[in-house]
Amino acid sequence: MGSHAGNGYFGFGPYRLNPAARVLRRGDDLLAIGSRAFDILAALVQNHGRVLSHGELMAFAWPGLHVETSNIRVQMTHLRREIGCGENGNRYIVSVAGRGYSFVAPVIWEEASEPEDRYASLSCHQACCNGSDGATTTSFPPRLSHPIGRDESISKLSQMVAERRFVTVVGAGGVGKTTLAILVAHALHMFDHACFVDLGMIDDQTAVLGAVASALEIPFSASDAIGDIIGQLSPRSTLVILDNCEHVIDAVAEIVGPLLRRTASAHILATSREAFRLPGEAVYLLRPLGVPAHPGRLTAAQALLWPAIQLFVERAVDSGYLESLGDEEAATIAAICRRLDGNPLAIELVASRMGPYGLDRVAELLDNQLSLRWRGSRYANPRHQTAEAMMDWSYALLSDMDQRVFRQLSVFPGEFSVDAALAVMEDDDFEQADIIKSIGNLIDKSLLSLHPGMGPGHLKLSGIAKTYAAFKLLASGKRALIDQRQSLYHDQVPQECSASMVGSWDTGQAIQLQAS
Repeated sequence: MGSHAGNGYFGFGPYRLNPAARVLRRGDDLLAIGSRAFDILAALVQNHGRVLSHGELMAFAWPGLHVETSNIRVQMTHLRREIGCGENGNRYIVSVAGRGYSFVAPVIWEEASEPEDRYASLSCHQACCNGSDGATTTSFPPRLSHPIGRDESISKLSQMVAERRFVTVVGAGGVGKTTLAILVAHALHMFDHACFVDLGMIDDQTAVLGAVASALEIPFSASDAIGDIIGQLSPRSTLVILDNCEHVIDAVAEIVGPLLRRTASAHILATSREAFRLPGEAVYLLRPLGVPAHPGRLTAAQALLWPAIQLFVERAVDSGYLESLGDEEAATIAAICRRLDGNPLAIELVASRMGPYGLDRVAELLDNQLSLRWRGSRYANPRHQTAEAMMDWSYALLSDMDQRVFRQLSVFPGEFSVDAALAVMEDDDFEQADIIKSIGNLIDKSLLSLHPGMGPGHLKLSGIAKTYAAFKLLASGKRALIDQRQSLYHDQVPQECSASMVGSWDTGQAIQLQAS
């Protein structure tokens, strides 16, 4: 192993690693990856270019303990995800068949001008003992900047988590579920320990237990993993955040029950695009940011009172947009935010193009496929880097029947009734009961929303979901047929369909669907 003084760091890519202070930074941001993953990374970096065996890595991460080799694989998967190994062509750690792992990226050593903050990576237990003002662990995400328009959500969810042992934050993709959960965990002071489990990169139901064990930093035992986890949680008051559960929801449900039954003071805060529907679950529905109902009547000052418009303007300025905000521009921005249904991620992605495109062009391209592929933060989770990736994630979790119904509902420009939905699908060998079931599934999975209206309840696809579904329908080759059925229904029931046409653009603009 290379020998270096403690007051310095190894640099690779955008990262700086100080093994002595146990600190990893990406640029100026402190990364919390967990003590086991940190030990493995430090060993690999300090021995860059050399292959380290499973045994050598276990000796670094679990000194004096005998653990199963599967623990190395679990930690390596977690570590590679945290440092973006394999993303955008970046190669840091490679697996050498039959031998072990090697760090292959260029590494430099630099002396630090001043000592690194050794207390930045304290475990939750140490932080609490030293008077920390919130729960944190070495694997827990750092405190985030305060999001616009979420004060009430933070307050209400904090109260729910304090009073109930199992709470699920449910909402559409990009609405801010993860951010809210992290903020609540930092705001609460009642827990001795907090654990964050990111399930977003796990594609196998059987890997959920291993991910939870890894986040708790305990060796994974296939024989009694749930017992080991319960044993770790039982002695103290713990908040476990299970993030991005929707694609492994059955496996997570099998863990939640035993954890609640066999521990006395563990609380679970889950985030998902659908509820678990388990006994004892309290659901917090996270709504989009507030948008004005009639954007064409707003002054600029009035528009900036709305959280969605505040967020849009902030991100537009960040993108280099320096034009003044008058009443006319405010009305257009309000219409865009309403078209995006106040979804924070969608707003950020669209507003990030204000600098290079300008307001008029952004509005013009909003329903173009190009807008689905506008990229956001390069450090964002891959499924949150574009609106298309966000929707791909949800779409892939649907059954074939639900996907077909989802696509065909995109022909409605605004709200529509169940009867109207049945009419455009009646000739596809669908049973009415199956269509209604799929509509219910889409509501449960936060892709379709119920809107109050005159007469029967009306449904609506959100802006991004509708644009995405429309292009999926176009690709399926059935767009013209479904349009024809919708027109026929419009002729038969003109009053209802006239009402359903309201809502695409409150300013009266109609944006042409374009394939690009």
